[in-house]
Amino acid sequence: AHRAPMPPSSLPLCIRNRDQIRVLQVDPGADEPAIRDVIDAPKVKASVWSPDGTTLAIVDPSKGVVVADFAVDLEPRSTEQSRYAVVGGSAKTTVGMYWSPLSSSLVTVTAWQKGSTEPNLQVWRRSCKDGCESGGGTGEFLCAASYNHPKLQNDRQVIKWTSDELFSARLTPEGNVFLYDGADPGGEPLEIELPRAAQNFEFASIRAKHPLRARIAVFVPDTRDDLQRVASPGEVMIYEVSAPSGASAGSSASTLVARKKASSMVSAGQTADLKWNPTGTALLAHCMTEVDDSGKSYYGGSKLLLISYDGHCQKDLTEPDEFASGGVCQAADWSPTRDEFVLIRGFQPAQATLWSWESKSQKVSMAKVLLEKAHRNTIRFNPFGSLVCLAGFGNLAGEIDVFGRLDDDRCDFVQVSSALANCTVAAEWAPDGRHLLTAVLAPRMRVDNGIFVWRGLTGEKVAEFPSEELYEAQWRPEPPSSLRFLDVGVDEIEQAAKALADRVCEQVGSKKQAYRPPKARGAEGSSTVAAMMRGEVSAPDGDDRRRRGPAPWQNRRAESDGPERAPMSPGLPPSEPPPPPWQQARAKDA
Repeated sequence: AHRAPMPPSSLPLCIRNRDQIRVLQVDPGADEPAIRDVIDAPKVKASVWSPDGTTLAIVDPSKGVVVADFAVDLEPRSTEQSRYAVVGGSAKTTVGMYWSPLSSSLVTVTAWQKGSTEPNLQVWRRSCKDGCESGGGTGEFLCAASYNHPKLQNDRQVIKWTSDELFSARLTPEGNVFLYDGADPGGEPLEIELPRAAQNFEFASIRAKHPLRARIAVFVPDTRDDLQRVASPGEVMIYEVSAPSGASAGSSASTLVARKKASSMVSAGQTADLKWNPTGTALLAHCMTEVDDSGKSYYGGSKLLLISYDGHCQKDLTEPDEFASGGVCQAADWSPTRDEFVLIRGFQPAQATLWSWESKSQKVSMAKVLLEKAHRNTIRFNPFGSLVCLAGFGNLAGEIDVFGRLDDDRCDFVQVSSALANCTVAAEWAPDGRHLLTAVLAPRMRVDNGIFVWRGLTGEKVAEFPSEELYEAQWRPEPPSSLRFLDVGVDEIEQAAKALADRVCEQVGSKKQAYRPPKARGAEGSSTVAAMMRGEVSAPDGDDRRRRGPAPWQNRRAESDGPERAPMSPGLPPSEPPPPPWQQARAKDA
């Protein structure tokens, strides 16, 4: 590994290409990112940062899962030899990984062979260095649970934790949802009773108060017949997990009770993305189907539901209203810090709107139309919720608009910048909340792979780094206790909005003028014809083309036509056509 000193204001990120993994440092004032660390591991299949930014897990095809231990300043914690550790027992065929919220557990997914009963889903838990867990307190990763999950996609998360990691849940291949203690994902579970097999679930981010321990949303898809017609609708349910009366606050998961708190039927839905607001009081359920029954969309049908945690408020945000004609949901996402979200709905060009949620009155209302008609399908909030990026990636042109929050108390955003990032596959805000990373990745794009860093308040490209066969690019997360970066101020957003308005005015002022022929052009915009009428310019000589005689090409045409042909006279009427043959025969007989 090769190291170089890193300034404290730099933004580290990790990129993975065909040959190696590189940890780069992006200095907003530099023209090109500097290489901070190089991990020589060819054909790495996956890599992921821990949420606290101190550990980087990679899949080495010759060793298995390797964990690189980084300090806050990206220096090794002790010696170079102890920096990289192989997770004992991990498979070399691992294709996917992800961390628990507090970075205590690592979930790995290995390639599944048809008919195999070997575990392909494993949970590795880091043993505490103070010796409170098994493993001698060495800090190594030990296998806490392993399961066989056929046909599991490498990027799908079927094991999830609450934000405080007190509880975890697992979606089984049969569609059951089991609840476990967060520290013991292989222990005795609590099974949540469902009407049918579930497709997805998501924990709400809440502060648990006894007896309430957790809140979880579950999506059950619709059932279909052999002709793929809907036989029974889907359902979005919200459960509250609480301790039984008389139980202590530290009860295990198996002794808890799960009760259905809310339910909403979905006419058609095969998969769903479930997103809770920051306070855990409202849920956005984006339900999708592979085929649009109306035949209007090639990409399938979609429906967006907003459901309060107790079910008192339920609203279909894709239905027509006074602001839009409804249609499909292109994207929807909550702010990470406030009860407000952005919705992109309708066929392209789509409408982007800002919505606010009142948890006390349980009302959802549209606050503002951000873009009336634009080709957008991607929403990215910065970590502070003060800037939001609305972009058109994938099969769209890559246009980017950045909006900033104008008031801390009122739900209002204004556009501050715009940019164009062609062929973008992935986009992510930096931990400082001021810079946006866009990446052109393989295998979707085989050419022009690389990363680009944009300044959010101005739309200016501040850094780029090309790389052949680039597969992944991700910022290094900032530790939760870090105070290195401050939120974007309201005054900065106002100045950026004013600067954007000035630039737009300049572009409108310098618009291209209508075309004028050369003779109509004059000094200071005056035409030659107007100058001749005022007597300022003499009129040109008369047109003497008639006195000069026919042009040479006209003489050549006359010679080729021959002398027998009479010249055409525009002043004479055309000659009459000869009579038909039957008239000529009648005239001879007469």
